[in-house]
Amino acid sequence: MIVSCELETSGNGKLDGYWQMCQVDTLTTGGVTDTRESLIYWGIQGKLLQIRYSENNVYLGEGLLFRFENDNSLLTLSSPVVHHLYETDEPIDDVELLKPYGIYRLEEKFTIEQLDDKYMILTNDVLRLHFRRY
Repeated sequence: MIVSCELETSGNGKLDGYWQMCQVDTLTTGGVTDTRESLIYWGIQGKLLQIRYSENNVYLGEGLLFRFENDNSLLTLSSPVVHHLYETDEPIDDVELLKPYGIYRLEEKFTIEQLDDKYMILTNDVLRLHFRRY
């Protein structure tokens, strides 16, 4: 008898993991904001991206979920929802809820400027987001 098993991998490479947003640069004004104290984290695995956030080290809600596509130079986020553990997730149709996390469209496209074992830098039309692997 021959048995075979196959490990399922996401194909996301270095993108998979838990990332802390450390800095946000505003492209039009040159402004720089240190966001380490905001405790905004992006968790990426498979085809889902979860954003978790906290105030005073207390996580608020279960976070936000997005589907995403990665083609090694472009990261496209789509289908945002407010994620609830024990209730039905709520689709987001107001982009204003996403802006505090650097997302300015319901389907947002980020250019991947840097992605390695320690750092990730994403840029959209408005912002450059700096992350460190957590």
